Amino acid sequence: MNTLENQVMLIQLESERLTQYLHTLPPDAWCQPSACDLWEVRDVVGHLAWLAEVYADAITRGVHGDASWQADRPPGAAPIEGAAFSAYLAQSAIAYREHLGEQLLPTFSARYGQLHHLLAGLTAQDWDKPCAFWPSEGTVPVRRFPLQTMQELVIHGWDIRSRLATAAPLSAESLPVLMARLPARLGLPRYAAFRLDARQPTPVRYRFVVTGVVPSTHDLIVEHGKVRMEPAGGAAPHVTFRCETGTFVLMMYRRLTLHAVMAAGQLVVEGEQGLIAAFDQWLKEA
Repeated sequence: MNTLENQVMLIQLESERLTQYLHTLPPDAWCQPSACDLWEVRDVVGHLAWLAEVYADAITRGVHGDASWQADRPPGAAPIEGAAFSAYLAQSAIAYREHLGEQLLPTFSARYGQLHHLLAGLTAQDWDKPCAFWPSEGTVPVRRFPLQTMQELVIHGWDIRSRLATAAPLSAESLPVLMARLPARLGLPRYAAFRLDARQPTPVRYRFVVTGVVPSTHDLIVEHGKVRMEPAGGAAPHVTFRCETGTFVLMMYRRLTLHAVMAAGQLVVEGEQGLIAAFDQWLKEA
């Protein structure tokens, strides 16, 4: 169930699961590259610990009536997006990790314990109170944070495990939550600019037949360069993909390319080659 209570419970589960895994890593593993470009494993952990602190601060101030972005926290009040925002996040993660030093893992564990305690103690009225999020997005209700936190923990946990372990599946408990998040995520600006050849049909309907933990069928519809996700309808698709839920989620979160999952035998595709190639390019650029 994708309820607020379930999301809060999963934050505790996923943070404890990742903490236990990190405790098993030898010292040299922390300096290994993660699946995040230019981030080492320790930088990803620093990013997650920093986010937990930022989110807890925003929620605490929001429930007490302060929905402003902290003036001393870059990038300040000015909207910042794209490459500049990614650079800001990277710099924050590395600086936070360097500041913590040997206390990185204990701080990570403590920050998520504190965030879970805060969320678990909120009242029904608190969930709709406005909070500062990123300057580019303005304010959001408190209820946005559990899902956002879950997303960060699960996907960045995969970023770490996938480079250090032979298998790094997403937890079965997380998949319903991440699937529910995808329609809104695909509406973000970074997922626009889907380039189709002028000779190709429009709108183009890419159908995903998803099996496993969350069996379902979804259409990704490309029209005017934008993508939207909706339950499959009666219209015939131009391309059909068949894969398990975890594969679908990681593709939509830009962690797996079409070529990689096809080479691994994790996806079967049928349809026009030109449209398949366009989809693969979109995944790489999104």
